[in-house]
Formats: sequence, C-alpha cells, structure tokens
Amino acid sequence: MNKRWSVLVLWSLTAVSGVASAHVAMNTDSEPQIAPQSTPVADVPAPVTFAAPAPVVQALPEAEPALSETDTTSLDKREVECIAKVVVHEAGNQPHRGQVAVAQVIRARMNSGRFADSACGVVKQRGQFFNVDAYDPPRNNGRWDTAVDIAKRTLSGKGEEVAPGALFFHSAGASMPKRTRVTQIADHTFYR
Repeated sequence: MNKRWSVLVLWSLTAVSGVASAHVAMNTDSEPQIAPQSTPVADVPAPVTFAAPAPVVQALPEAEPALSETDTTSLDKREVECIAKVVVHEAGNQPHRGQVAVAQVIRARMNSGRFADSACGVVKQRGQFFNVDAYDPPRNNGRWDTAVDIAKRTLSGKGEEVAPGALFFHSAGASMPKRTRVTQIADHTFYR
C-alpha cells in the first residue's frame, strides 16, 4: 500500500511540475499583447408581464347525464374525497377519460378481493399511492369539481368503463411485462 501511495504522489508531483514548466515556457513575453476591442451592448428588452394562468376546467362529456341526488346521497363523503384526491394528484393533467380510468382502477381494486374493500382503504394501502391524508389540493376550481364528479360517478357505478378490469396504471414510459395491458390513455398505461 505504501509503495502505491509513493508512486501516486511522485506521479502527481511530476505532472504538476510539467504543467507548471509548460506554462512558464509558453509565457515568455514580459507583457501580453492584448488588442483593444469594443464590447457590443445589447438593447435591453422591455419588461414582460404575464397574466394569471386561467384555471383548468374540463367540461364533462355531453353524453353523461347529471347525477341525481338519489344517486349520491348514500355515498360516503370520505370515500368520494379519497378518490377525488387521487384523480387530481395522479391524473389532473390527463384528459377526462384518463381521470375516469384512474378512478375506475380504485373501484376495480375495491371489488377484486386482492385489495381493501373501500376507496380510502385502497388508496392508503402501503406502497400503492401517495400519502392521501397529507395531500390537500385546492378545492375552489374546476379541476377539483371535476374530480369529485368523477369520484361520485365511479362509486355509483355510472358512466362508461374506459379501462375495463384495470387494477394498475403508471406513466407510459414504464412497463409492467408480467401484466396484461388494457389500454393507454394520454401518458398513462392501464393493466390488469
């Protein structure tokens, strides 16, 4: 070990002295000759102001009738909120069908017997979703309203099945080779 260390130190000193002597040899002039140059000055652009971003509001498809109060009175508000939080967090940037598909994955898990039998139980299972309890999305915008409507429709069993039987989803860049691919919607792929 000492022999290797000695060789390394000797090599380092040789390399440094070689660089230093090359630097001295190259700089033999007493004063470097620098040609005067004028530096161009760019015009300063006018300040830019940005308007506040418009809220993201996705209208529900025309084909889906409004939910009646009888459809939603028996729904547990906590269950609706758990699904709505997942829809906003996991699929808020997805088209309406992609948001519905994420909610339907939760319902399919509830009915599968392999996961918890409640929406909150499914989304709070270890290693499955983010920390739903700590997530508090803004609720004064169309994105939240859309997510709540999707959650209510999903729990009521209303609407078109957009990813039938899907129990898993992830971003389209990843893959699950041992699962059967159901569909891809925007940048999410759904599997059973």
